[in-house]
Amino acid sequence: MNIRPFLPLLLVGLIGTASCGKSSDKPKDKPIVENPDDPDDPDDPGPTDPSQTLIIRFGGDSYQSTSTLQLEHRKDAVLLLLETDPGWTASTNADWIQLATYEGEAGKMGLLAGFGANAFVPRSGTITFKSGNNTHLMQVQQAGAPKIRLTIDQVRVDFILVEGGSFLMGDSDLPEARYRHSVSVSSFYMAETETTNALWEAVTGALPYDGLEDFEGHFEYERPNHPVSGVSWTAVTETFLPELRRMSGLDLRLPTEAEWEYAAAGGVHKENLTYAGSNTLNEVAWSYHNCDDKQEVAQLLPNALGLYDMSGNVREWCGDWYAAPYDNDNGVQDPSGPASGTEKVVRGGSFWDQSVFGPGTFYIRFREAQTPGCYDGCWGNSGHPDEPECFFCKETGFRLVLIF
Repeated sequence: MNIRPFLPLLLVGLIGTASCGKSSDKPKDKPIVENPDDPDDPDDPGPTDPSQTLIIRFGGDSYQSTSTLQLEHRKDAVLLLLETDPGWTASTNADWIQLATYEGEAGKMGLLAGFGANAFVPRSGTITFKSGNNTHLMQVQQAGAPKIRLTIDQVRVDFILVEGGSFLMGDSDLPEARYRHSVSVSSFYMAETETTNALWEAVTGALPYDGLEDFEGHFEYERPNHPVSGVSWTAVTETFLPELRRMSGLDLRLPTEAEWEYAAAGGVHKENLTYAGSNTLNEVAWSYHNCDDKQEVAQLLPNALGLYDMSGNVREWCGDWYAAPYDNDNGVQDPSGPASGTEKVVRGGSFWDQSVFGPGTFYIRFREAQTPGCYDGCWGNSGHPDEPECFFCKETGFRLVLIF
């Protein structure tokens, strides 16, 4: 996009420098991605009053060929003053960046750059200045929206930005969670709630409970805003997620175990709490102590990131194979667990669990495992020829992660 003449501008406050349903025949609505908390039009080029004034020099020892401009997700404007001869040009490769020439007092030449609000994941663009034989390339990096809403066939799911960082994962006092070690994770978005019946049905066309003996006569499981459960890791990763990616065009997956624990612990807020958002179980978790079945999502308190039900309600699948104790991954960036195994990690505890001695399964460091297909030997795979198979995922669901 080339520069265009800019209308008269008043510069103010410059800041120095830088129901169990079957599939129907009705057409599905086109998926919608938006930022539900920002009323600004994402196509708005930004405010007319610059929040910063930056100087770009093309002559002498101070000339630099590159620079970087970091922006928040909100719309913004920056005044760029050029110290150079007349005849310079400027262009951008991004449609969310608008450029307009500026001529100020004492013959100062410049450019007003307006940046539209970002309703999606972080993005980048460039502004290229040319003057004589010199070129200056400004890399513009804009933060992602703090919350992204995805709507699939009128079913909404909100994703919270989890800024990356380092934390101490595990608990050396728990055999399954040994040993506590430092881990770093990159930024990602995590679903505010566990995946609901409504979203599962919108994507797959049916709920998972038909044909499962454990759910016969339990029609409460069909309620749209309750977390889906009784879903295998295999069904989630091989059926639900591929279809959701196709419908939405987004890179969605299960969280790694490290991402799950980091988010449950409050991410960059580093909450030093037993459960996800509190040291008092009943404030944040549906369990055997305060309910007799799974409950509608987001009814109790969230943690510091705004994530609900990471302790209690239903257990949540992670992407990792399970091994205990942890592999020696101290200091690893974005660990994803062992390369192979027989069981997958589940986290968070469920509505059927109790906390009698210690914090129990609701503890954010506690780890469990289940077979990906949900069926396993009822007696713990004793090897007895008469051992039947049991379904172990009645209380297991999941939440989504959006990566970029």
